Amino acid sequence: MFTRIATSLLLILCGSVSAMSPPLVVEKSCREHPQLIGKCFNVRGRLSVYNGAPAVRLWRIGTRRVLGISEQRFSLPGYRNTPEGLAQQLDGENEIFGDFLVCPFSPPKPREMQLVCIESAKHVVIKKIPPR
Repeated sequence: MFTRIATSLLLILCGSVSAMSPPLVVEKSCREHPQLIGKCFNVRGRLSVYNGAPAVRLWRIGTRRVLGISEQRFSLPGYRNTPEGLAQQLDGENEIFGDFLVCPFSPPKPREMQLVCIESAKHVVIKKIPPR
């Protein structure tokens, strides 16, 4: 009888503790975003913060092409458009060079910024932006 009461009390206490802890929110990656229009592709480039929208942009090294990292128009709860570690390193005082895996929200058009999200980054080098 005592064992049954102790077990019941333990289950009640464990249930109330788990109910009090906040749920763990796991955001889905860019590649799983439902508004993507095509396959992800690799870009060697420089990720920087700019004035205007979108503020975060990826310049494709060796081209005049700039990709916009969509954080507003294609923002959905539960999805990350930029990996958290990468977003934390980009603070407006530095730029990030590397190989980025990006996924498209809009088609590429001449003289128009293509909107993408970043799935991952490799060979990352962070450089301080020199004062102007």
